[in-house]
Amino acid sequence: MIVLNAYGRFRLIDENGDDLTPKSMRARGLIALLAMTTDHCRSREWLQDMLWSDCAPKRGAQSLRQLLRAIRLSLGNHAEVLRADRLTVSLDPHHFRLAFETGKSQDADADRELFSGLAIPDREFEDWIRNQRTRHATGCAWNDDSVGSAGRARGNPAIFFRHVGASSGEGEGIVRSVLSLATASLLDFSDFQIFQEAEQQTFMRPEAPRYGIVVELAFNTGFAAQQLFVTMRDVSNGRVLWSRNFSIVVTSDLGDIEQIHTVSAEIVEAILSTFKTREEDLRIPECAAVLANRARGLIFRYDKRSLAEADRLLLLAYGYDPKPQYLAWRAFLRNMANFQHRSHSFLGDPIDFETLAREAIRQAPSSAIALGVGAHLEYLCGGSQRSSLHLARRAIGFDPLNAINHAILSNTELVTGNLADSRRSSLQALSLAGGSDYRSFMEFFCCMSAAAMADYDAAIDHAEAAIVLCPAFRAPLRYLVALYKYTGRSDHLQRAILRMRSAEPGFQVSHFLDSTYPVTTLRRMRLIEAIAG
Repeated sequence: MIVLNAYGRFRLIDENGDDLTPKSMRARGLIALLAMTTDHCRSREWLQDMLWSDCAPKRGAQSLRQLLRAIRLSLGNHAEVLRADRLTVSLDPHHFRLAFETGKSQDADADRELFSGLAIPDREFEDWIRNQRTRHATGCAWNDDSVGSAGRARGNPAIFFRHVGASSGEGEGIVRSVLSLATASLLDFSDFQIFQEAEQQTFMRPEAPRYGIVVELAFNTGFAAQQLFVTMRDVSNGRVLWSRNFSIVVTSDLGDIEQIHTVSAEIVEAILSTFKTREEDLRIPECAAVLANRARGLIFRYDKRSLAEADRLLLLAYGYDPKPQYLAWRAFLRNMANFQHRSHSFLGDPIDFETLAREAIRQAPSSAIALGVGAHLEYLCGGSQRSSLHLARRAIGFDPLNAINHAILSNTELVTGNLADSRRSSLQALSLAGGSDYRSFMEFFCCMSAAAMADYDAAIDHAEAAIVLCPAFRAPLRYLVALYKYTGRSDHLQRAILRMRSAEPGFQVSHFLDSTYPVTTLRRMRLIEAIAG
């Protein structure tokens, strides 16, 4: 067992009291980065970004390998405590402990400072250590919320689902369905701490997290239609953050299921939106779920700066918690960059879409987002269309609330000739998206499904709606060029071409015929005849 003192001078000792502290300040920094993480594990890329943020990725990777060798030498007989594989670096939690006792030196201020004297001239590390010292300052009022009993940073924010009041058998079933669907969808996104309790139980057990939200659900049959009332509160003070009531008409057809899916999806989006917009009010410490949630919103702004920042946040999230779903989101992001900007080289990290997508499925074969992104990979990279369809359907089975996966299923159904199914899936994706950040993305998939069925007016409506929601989104603008040309709307066509040339200097309509231009699905439609002619 080796022990690192969190407060006071940086000192790493074994059970005999022998000093194992590395001489290199960067080596100490790497150990501190691992020590302050849940399960003491970080991704290689995250460590490189924290310690060599100004270096090229290849040089940073080489420096990290050299540093790991140096640390193992300093650990001597305890070298096996430091573990590393192709993606991550970790300290064995069974043989490493972070001690939060304050020191007893003559310098009281140094004794109260986290890793006193630890300094590395890298802006990312400087920001990290400053934030950690603020968060874990002795005497800090919320230190208990940030650090667990073992001294590790606590996990992601808590969500307490609470069923309020008595319900009929039918109402009970609806509430249980909503809870089950929402929980599965949230857990596929990140490892939230989720609790489901009855009204008479208390949430505030001594060991429970003190930051997060309570989501209360009450079902009432006293109206013309059944009503589901949902209220979201701050767990620390009970303040209402969001409230909504849903009318649910119970019949005996498929519409019931889709209605419950739409309600559940809106609740999930409200939770994620609240965590993003009320982060400071809820006093949620930086964690994987918060970083990934920020990243998801940035992806659907589509511009290079937002995509690059989203990729950085997802990489940081993976460093906090190596969850395969974050790899899937990074793969999805690269695909988005390729379609929007015809390249993802501006992201800085050369890792490609296929590598990330396949690794996500390998690590999490039952993850909805990993399967959905994998389905898109099969289609876009010339794989089996049947495999793509199978993966997309499996993804929906694991999480029927994920609008992105419904959109991907729609695209796969379109290219396999199931046009009516494709249209239905795209409209379901739009319904599930509600007013979320990614509604423009769903409008675009509705445009494609309508165009495939030769419903060009509807396709134009969807494409124009997508651009109104996000003017920077190029994919629907490309479709408008083809749609206006095919339907003979010359004035609209000229305006659309001018907008495309503003976004892509040198744009020509004939580019659509180039197999490398990102309109793969369009080239399968009759619309392409207008371009070829």
